[in-house]
Amino acid sequence: MRARAILVVGVIALLLGTGLVSDAKEKLPDLRRNLLNAHEAKQMDRALHALTLKIGAPGFYADHGAFADWLGTLPDGKADHPLVKRHRGWALVKAKRGGEGIPHLEAALKSNPSDGLTRAWLADALRQGGKFMEAATMLTSAVQCGERGTYVDETIASILFAFRRSQISGHADDLPEYVLAARIYLGVNPDPKIHHTTARMLLDDFAVFEKPDRTRGKSWARAAAEHALLGITTAPKLIGGDLQLAYDAARALEAVDAETKGNTLRYDLLETAYRLGIDPNGGPHARPDVVVWLAECAAREGRFDLAYRLVQERLSISESPRAKRLLMKLPPDLGGDD
Repeated sequence: MRARAILVVGVIALLLGTGLVSDAKEKLPDLRRNLLNAHEAKQMDRALHALTLKIGAPGFYADHGAFADWLGTLPDGKADHPLVKRHRGWALVKAKRGGEGIPHLEAALKSNPSDGLTRAWLADALRQGGKFMEAATMLTSAVQCGERGTYVDETIASILFAFRRSQISGHADDLPEYVLAARIYLGVNPDPKIHHTTARMLLDDFAVFEKPDRTRGKSWARAAAEHALLGITTAPKLIGGDLQLAYDAARALEAVDAETKGNTLRYDLLETAYRLGIDPNGGPHARPDVVVWLAECAAREGRFDLAYRLVQERLSISESPRAKRLLMKLPPDLGGDD
């Protein structure tokens, strides 16, 4: 046992001497020296990582910005090493100075184009620098390189929200640019949450800036419906606001659906909203409007038995002139055996 302990101590001492591990009690000068003395990429990466773990600790760099600035002062050409550029760009993103980090991350990426994490950091830097479409495209390439997870999910959402804030949607000739950016990303990562977010933002803008009978309004309504339905139906579990999203998307589509005689996703949205609004305890539907709207769609498709049942359900909730008008249009022999 004693011989084994001596051997372990000797191995640790050897590793410390080569800079492959760091003593937890090392001070800032020691960690800096490890980086300056590192020549192989593996040793340099380890030394940089050890320094990042100390950011904000007493006696070390006060914050990520201070660490990034120090990396820029490294001598002997080390400041231009791709690994140093990578860590410096990351630190600038963490310091909310991503615009400054763009050239450093771009330089790091040239040495390793398949590095998905560096691409994700660069996407975040581009977002902070106000280059939103480029940010969405770069994050898409990060996903294509295999990068996934919470950071990617949060970054694409941040890009879309920032893109929308930066431009007044009412000035768009057709779809707002944040919708186009979302579609670039969704083309390689069909995330239901991003479909949901895109639909919600577009429907909110539709309510403020658009009229249902205008050409652009029809385009917005169709796009919102597509994203809403995908966001709701492809999610493994319900996302908050699913019923409201389906309701709003169906409402936005009403004019174009009537004009095209049902050639939209409105029926599917209403069917989804109907399902989501059912009270499992047998109470009234959460959205009575949905019940009669779905009945109208069913009647238009010749599904009169379904339309009749839905009309009766709607009238059992409360008075509805719209439901009564539809009932008068249905064949008179429906429900005769009830």
